[in-house]
Amino acid sequence: MIRLPISFVRRMSDNPQTVATVVESLTATKYSWVASLAFLLYDHVITLNVEVVNVWNRPRSLSRWLFIWTRYFGLVSLTMTVTVQVLFHGSLSNKVCKFFVWWEAISIALITASVEVILIIRVYAVYDCNKRILYGVVALFLLLLITTGILWGFTGKVPDINILPSLGTHPIDSIAGCFAPTTNLLGLSFVPAILNEVILCLFMLYQAWITYKNNHGSRLLKILIRDSVLYFSSISVTLLLNCLVTIFDPPFLRQIGFGWAYAVPCTMGSRLLLSMLQQASRDLESTSAF
Repeated sequence: MIRLPISFVRRMSDNPQTVATVVESLTATKYSWVASLAFLLYDHVITLNVEVVNVWNRPRSLSRWLFIWTRYFGLVSLTMTVTVQVLFHGSLSNKVCKFFVWWEAISIALITASVEVILIIRVYAVYDCNKRILYGVVALFLLLLITTGILWGFTGKVPDINILPSLGTHPIDSIAGCFAPTTNLLGLSFVPAILNEVILCLFMLYQAWITYKNNHGSRLLKILIRDSVLYFSSISVTLLLNCLVTIFDPPFLRQIGFGWAYAVPCTMGSRLLLSMLQQASRDLESTSAF
């Protein structure tokens, strides 16, 4: 069963073309959700051996806990979402559906914020633990976090939802999940995170230019800069596409990129930490060898 806004349900029975459009949009959205989960699971499988060696066999540390949170909170959240949106065909109450729609937004925000913390740590590390740089990027992060909350307050209202009545043999009867189309202005809530990514990427690019110009810096520093620029770009593109889709696409296509808003930041954030922990382990082994 699918739950939709009451006002939308009233219009659907009289307009077969609208129903067909909704079916196509929701089907595409569900395929996208499943693809994003497959992408995340694939990354978990191919990096599991590296994770075991460099994370689970290391002493407890902030990096280790941050890695576990980013990697597994994203996986659990995305699995829950796919289960409800794709596999769950039972009857869901309005209250449960509304809670779930809010949970999607909150969990994406938590994942994005967690990855931002990882990227801030990266910037702090490549600038030789400069406190002024740290205070500056943290202040920027907090400002953009507050801005995101304000934008949510103005654009994130979830409409009342109700169950879609049976339409006989129409394919809509096979669609399950909770979908509550919101205003397209909700896409603006992605803008602060995009700006933060761009600014942090510029910090990295500047440090990369200084390193190249002076031909100095350790191998670890160069790896940090290279990986950070690559991952900043990937996360920025994902957030930007979600922003544009939410603003410009029809209501029932606005969630098509949400699964990737889980998968890409989780993958890139955990990989950033994993590469740091792996390189640190190698440096430690090299030191012990002497």
